[in-house]
Amino acid sequence: MTFLATSPILSVLDLVPLASGSSSTQAVLDTIDLAQHVEALGYRRYWLAEHHNMQSLVSSAPELLIAALSQRTTTLRLGSGGIMLPNHAPLKVAETFRLLEALAPDRIDLGLGRAPGTDLTTALALRRSRGAVQADDFEAQLAELLAFSDQTPPSSSAARPHFPADHPFRGIVAAPYDQPLPPLWMLSSSGHGAAVAAELGAGLAFATHINPDLPLAAQSIAHYRAAFQPSATFAQPQVIVAQSVILADTDEEAARLALPLVLMFLRLMRGEGAPFASVEEAEAYPYSAAERAQLGAMQRSGRVVAGGPDTVKARLDHVLQVTGAQELMVGSLMHRLADRKRAYELLANLYPQQASLPARPLIHQY
Repeated sequence: MTFLATSPILSVLDLVPLASGSSSTQAVLDTIDLAQHVEALGYRRYWLAEHHNMQSLVSSAPELLIAALSQRTTTLRLGSGGIMLPNHAPLKVAETFRLLEALAPDRIDLGLGRAPGTDLTTALALRRSRGAVQADDFEAQLAELLAFSDQTPPSSSAARPHFPADHPFRGIVAAPYDQPLPPLWMLSSSGHGAAVAAELGAGLAFATHINPDLPLAAQSIAHYRAAFQPSATFAQPQVIVAQSVILADTDEEAARLALPLVLMFLRLMRGEGAPFASVEEAEAYPYSAAERAQLGAMQRSGRVVAGGPDTVKARLDHVLQVTGAQELMVGSLMHRLADRKRAYELLANLYPQQASLPARPLIHQY
């Protein structure tokens, strides 16, 4: 086993699984329960992902889940991992996250991605035109979002510096105007997001659970650090590395608990929708020979780290040492809430956390 000099900051990435035999209402209640559980364990952040047209996940509107969690937690930073900017009007994103900042001051993160978070047909339904689906205009959308994020109140005569004088949006204010846009994090599974994050002075969240190529991750993160331009939000580069982890008391139990996640990947590759399977359903699934080969390839790919404490720590220590990340964001997608809670308990035992930040008051308990 390898050891790190200090424990990384621990955070959570939640895709909100819709477990077979359960309901979307229960999935949301489980997310609230899990967020409160990891908050008590000292975790730093709790991010929600954006996915569409997936029957196994209940994470189509992370901003709504963030709002709900903001009134049921007090110390966690809550954010999007991420908002897929091409699916949304930049003005709407600015307004939504300014309002979230009003709900939970100094506890919101805005993580942005450029992928659709879905298939191309669903992306067309979201973006309303084939031109919008095919457009490669993420940087233009991002510039527009930033222009809306730094504006003066409508009663002020001060200039709004990010929109040119002749820009048609110059007179539009992203409300509520008295709230800042939360800290900006760029999601990346390649070098592109890292380069954008460096130029903007944003945080970088590298998705090794999507692209397990650690040399590429290390290269992208090194470029980000070298090219980083300090901003008002980040004086120095900050890196999160995200990893999918199935952690249980033994290697054998973790291998069983990982089967539904691997089956979900297999179904996605085939375009097949279904709720998130139980272990028993995944074990009984009638895999063809080709599917079993795919199953084995996915299990060996490194996208999911599965095992008992010693096995998982050795792999995660290696990821952290290669990338030099200060923060580890873990997604633990399992059928039963009890197994997810146990995984985050075991992880906190592997990497002890400092005391939680001071509690912040809730705006309204509903």
